[in-house]
Amino acid sequence: MNVPQDRSFLQIEKEELEKIHSYIKNSKSHNTQKSYSSDWKHFSAWCEKKRRNPLPASVGTICLYISELAETHKFTTLRRRLSAIGEAHRYKKYPSPTKQLEVRSLMEGIKRKKGARQKPKKALMLQILPDLIKKIDQSSLSGHRDKAIILLGFALASRRSELVSINIDDLEINDFGMDVIIRETKTKRDCLIKSVLFTYNEFCPVKATQEWLQVSGITSGALFRSIDRHGNVKDRLSDKSIALIVKKYVGQLGMNVSDFSAHSLRSGLATSAAMLGMTDIAIMKQTGHKTRGMVDRYVQAGLRYKNNASSILKNLKYE
Repeated sequence: MNVPQDRSFLQIEKEELEKIHSYIKNSKSHNTQKSYSSDWKHFSAWCEKKRRNPLPASVGTICLYISELAETHKFTTLRRRLSAIGEAHRYKKYPSPTKQLEVRSLMEGIKRKKGARQKPKKALMLQILPDLIKKIDQSSLSGHRDKAIILLGFALASRRSELVSINIDDLEINDFGMDVIIRETKTKRDCLIKSVLFTYNEFCPVKATQEWLQVSGITSGALFRSIDRHGNVKDRLSDKSIALIVKKYVGQLGMNVSDFSAHSLRSGLATSAAMLGMTDIAIMKQTGHKTRGMVDRYVQAGLRYKNNASSILKNLKYE
């Protein structure tokens, strides 16, 4: 494939690139904003080094960029970088070079050679929760917080960004349980209201949340906060902290921490609910999915061991 040289980078003002950077930041959820922002900066810096024009970028520029990245980066990262570049072009009403046949063919070739499958993190299944909760020191302030995070995160099937975005004013306790307003949704199109019910046992997410509020003394602002080594409640917890908390207690159970992430709470609720016969609609209502594609994966995973033909082996016995 002939790769045309594109050396008009200096014609683009730095302010214009920063404007694109700002547009990209405000187009997606907070986590996607950070990723796209980082991706666009990386591409712009690469173009400057190669003296190529990032906007509008030629097909040749995109192919060279992706070819170099393929040597050191995962396929999922390449795909995300292309999405960020495509967003920048759309905002300036330029045709996106990322959709051109040459780029798509290149990505298909990289996919075939390197593989595109990313190993998913394991779901934190319902039956694991009792042993995991037992590992939490519930006499400590951080223990109360961690218990509430795990139980509420599981019950809400929350993304980590959604969980840490919850404020005290987003909670409304009623006779049945608690309604939670989720404002930091992935699409940012609208907020969601999710409900969690009283379970009247030691694994009740509503009770755990109430206990955390009581011992922490928090009355407004962020629900989940960081705690310093002196036991002082500080600022809003970062979304990365949710993963660290999950991994902490998973590790204490002797499981491989690299197999789990903050998303394990979300997939754990969906998969466990499917195993127990909850409907797709009920699961989608809790996860907030608009389409069935991703939910179907959870349902299939949950049903894999529920109605499995291999179970007929249980009927065998020695005569």
